[in-house]
Amino acid sequence: MRLPVLLLLGALTACGAPATTARTLDTPATASAPPAREAPEVPKASAIPPPSPDPTEPTSRSACAPAPARELNVRLLRQMVFDYDPLNSPEELAAKTPLVVAGTVEDFLPGDIVEEGIPGDRTHYVLMPVRVTERFKGPAARLVHLKFFQGGRWKNQTPVNSVADFRRGVPRGTRVLVFVYPDTSEGTVIKDRAGLPAGTPIYSAHPQGVLLGRGLTVIGGMEEINPASRWADPCGLDGIATRLRAAGHQGQ
Repeated sequence: MRLPVLLLLGALTACGAPATTARTLDTPATASAPPAREAPEVPKASAIPPPSPDPTEPTSRSACAPAPARELNVRLLRQMVFDYDPLNSPEELAAKTPLVVAGTVEDFLPGDIVEEGIPGDRTHYVLMPVRVTERFKGPAARLVHLKFFQGGRWKNQTPVNSVADFRRGVPRGTRVLVFVYPDTSEGTVIKDRAGLPAGTPIYSAHPQGVLLGRGLTVIGGMEEINPASRWADPCGLDGIATRLRAAGHQGQ
């Protein structure tokens, strides 16, 4: 008989019991909801290690420590024209040069005035002292003095280019890597303008042997550098220094 069951449900609702959806009593009591299906198990992702760097790939620029990006003007260092057989890399030049050092430009000084063969024809030179920070080959003092042609002269024998012009073009503190040999220039010294202590060695650079650093760029001081050649390096002067050490030039 259905009447008592319906009255009981009404009484429970009135007393505040939570109302539930009435199930038709004609539904068999044994009926139950179908079992829930389990979600398929997703396989865990395996950790894939990153690929190892290829040692044959060149060092990227982002891995290099840039030098100060100084403004440089090497025009005055390139006033002489050289007749020579160019070498393919700094490593080759280091093997043929007695002194290879890295450092910073300390200053420019007025050098000797020399009469070189023609009476009355006098040549002016400037000196670039380099404060040595690393020696790759050969013995060297803390300062290495390189000689450069100062350039032409006015009729009153005053040089067209002043020492201050050289200082502005290659400021003090500029990083430099030089491949040099003792100066063997001939001629009569008319005037010693530098006033260096007696016995101070003076050096001349190979035409490819003055490398200046500007950021991660290597600038040829006396000769232009092809950026696609072995004279350039993604890490600038630091990269070339690393290569020289790897070639066995470590101060011997």
